[in-house]
Amino acid sequence: MKPVRALTLSSVLAALSILLLFVGSLLDVMDLAAVMVASFFVTLVLVECRGAWPWLLYITVSVLSFLLFPGRFVTLEYVFFGGIWPILKYWLERLPRLPSFLLKLLVGNALAFAAAWLGLRFFGLEIPASVGLRVLVVVLWEVVFILFDLLLTRMIVLWCVKYRARFRRLFR
Repeated sequence: MKPVRALTLSSVLAALSILLLFVGSLLDVMDLAAVMVASFFVTLVLVECRGAWPWLLYITVSVLSFLLFPGRFVTLEYVFFGGIWPILKYWLERLPRLPSFLLKLLVGNALAFAAAWLGLRFFGLEIPASVGLRVLVVVLWEVVFILFDLLLTRMIVLWCVKYRARFRRLFR
């Protein structure tokens, strides 16, 4: 894709990502869903533009969300999970299947731990009191993470098979 078109696509998707993160920050229930949709935008730029464009989109949305949503956990969710994950997924899936899966779990848990630790230290996130609830939170995170990874893979396939040709006709 030509640089001007890549810049246009990245800018529009950055604006949509900021809008989604804003809505997610207003409604605490929707914060993770907004981050996941915004991460699909990073995936679109990764598939269509390649190169440095996904990194630029990730950095732009991360900086703008820190500036526009101070003190919101949705920013940490995007920076440590949703924004960076599609780029890391692209590189990790180049490995054989089993090492790729294990590394994705390891990296995903490390990113979640970093976001949770920062949320505890600076954003007033609270830890469940009982050990059983803590274990439940970790297990639920694993399930959500694996389902998100599978959903992202399916969305990439759907985009490439069904919608990519239509999209490219718009950008001739």
